[in-house]
Amino acid sequence: MLRLILTLLLSFPAILFAYSGEPDDNSKADTDGPHVFYRGNKISVKYVLRRDTGVIAKTLHFSDKKGVSLTCQVPETGDSFSFLLHDSSPNAEESTTYPTPGRLLALSDIEGDFLALKTMLIGAKVMDKHFNWTFGDGHLVLLGDYFDRGLHVTECLWLLYKLEAEAEIAGGKVHFLLGNHEILNLQGNSSYVRQKYLENAVLIGEEYKNWYSQNTELGRWLRSKNAVEKIGDYVFCHGGISPELARTQLGLAEINRISRQHLGKPDEQIVNEDARAIFDLKTGIFWYRGAAKNLASKDEITAVLQYAGAKRMVIGHTLQPDLTALYEGRVLCIDLYHEENMRQGVMKTLWLEEGYCYSLNSKGEKSSVFSISFPRKTE
Repeated sequence: MLRLILTLLLSFPAILFAYSGEPDDNSKADTDGPHVFYRGNKISVKYVLRRDTGVIAKTLHFSDKKGVSLTCQVPETGDSFSFLLHDSSPNAEESTTYPTPGRLLALSDIEGDFLALKTMLIGAKVMDKHFNWTFGDGHLVLLGDYFDRGLHVTECLWLLYKLEAEAEIAGGKVHFLLGNHEILNLQGNSSYVRQKYLENAVLIGEEYKNWYSQNTELGRWLRSKNAVEKIGDYVFCHGGISPELARTQLGLAEINRISRQHLGKPDEQIVNEDARAIFDLKTGIFWYRGAAKNLASKDEITAVLQYAGAKRMVIGHTLQPDLTALYEGRVLCIDLYHEENMRQGVMKTLWLEEGYCYSLNSKGEKSSVFSISFPRKTE
């Protein structure tokens, strides 16, 4: 009987993944970090490192974040990169609206696939092979779901954190928008988290639910991020703006303000009516699939865009076989099968430049598939 109980306990993560629609998870504790925790006036930086004899935990201590340089390693790809901790306040907030940039790359639902992220960003010349920003005043828009399923979530987050600071210096911008999997992890919900991270949490002595709390660097960084942004004539968000959310008449900046106030709260603790509309598991901005599945009417999409003051909406969240323009080109769906595309040797995503929308692949090749729908403005 004892053996049966132990077997069931040890197999629980695999059962959990099967239940949540994930393949069996055989991952184990492995290289990870840094994870930056704030304890009063002290900073603890924790790593999991791979050694010949197995994996070990390592902790560094600092009294001040100023000038602290940390290194992130990715043994599977042979990569590493270093970065400085940001000087910004933990209460910093992003703007909601931005003017049209000359160039914009939008990428969604990487889900911890560091190789896919690296491949696309280098191919699009957003960064070089040393992980340095090379996109000048261009804008990089990330439509959420960089967590879960993959085995390099930490590395993806720190790379984007690093590029964000470098983009600002160069006059560019990294827009990291929250998706439903960011929301789940900020809530401490590990339903889709790989076993690697749960074992790493034991190794470093920090419960996984605390990895992205307000007492961590990545937790503070994520809490500064928006649910929705309007860039030029385009509105960007993870799931989409539903007709139900639009009917609340909440401004986009209000959606961001209210969502930030409730980040990390379990669903049952979100009682504010406006917040419930934003976080709703069916029609909320992080979860909505109606537009991507062509379930909304044309009139409803027209009303949504009028509400947002935009001509087009760009969304992720719902997988598509290719970059897809719906509703006469007014809704662009960019959540693709990145893992399968990588196996076939090429990634692709959305590129905006000089009034045109393109499909851009990781070889830097542009397709005019979208420019047919959206001709250059003549005025």
